[in-house]
Amino acid sequence: MFKAVIFDVAGVLTEGIGRILLEAAAGIEGDLEKLADALIPVFMGGGDTDSTGHKLERGEITLNSFLSSLGSVEKEAWTILHPDSGDFFGDKLQPQPIMHDFVAEVKEAGFKTGIISNNVKEWQPAWDKVIPSSHLFDATIFSSEVGHRKPNPEIFEIALQSLDVSPQETIFLDDFRAMTEGAKAIGIHGIYVENHQKAILETRDLLQI
Repeated sequence: MFKAVIFDVAGVLTEGIGRILLEAAAGIEGDLEKLADALIPVFMGGGDTDSTGHKLERGEITLNSFLSSLGSVEKEAWTILHPDSGDFFGDKLQPQPIMHDFVAEVKEAGFKTGIISNNVKEWQPAWDKVIPSSHLFDATIFSSEVGHRKPNPEIFEIALQSLDVSPQETIFLDDFRAMTEGAKAIGIHGIYVENHQKAILETRDLLQI
């Protein structure tokens, strides 16, 4: 039945991004409440809107443009979100080894593999450090490269076309329910990753490996 498994990056192939952002903000003694109000709707929310944060993830504006729109928290946000900062959260992002091993297992079992990630263009080098080797993926779809962000159906359609599979032949793993619900809306089998080991076992069961 299934022919492909698609993985999110932050929170699936890596540790959860929310905790890393929180630790980064706490580390600079930032105003956590104001930073949360400014950043959570962007990086932990659903939808694909005309907000500056979503434009950033679609590659329509630069990271500097986004940061300049944040008003009173611009300086603190730059400190944790810009790759040129010594406190850049992306430098603290750690891979999730059991999920990396699982990608290799899925690939070795003969299934197609892919990535769909909402990402910021300027963060790509940090993402590349925590993603399994590129030869393990048949398609890598990043929002800032294709101009759509999850849960917009378009980004899932791009991945399906790249992998040459139907929605019903595809499993998608993400650590945000809004994103798995977006996948389910077009017929993909979405798995919400709250516990990595549990998500792996569920996927193995579906693939019968």
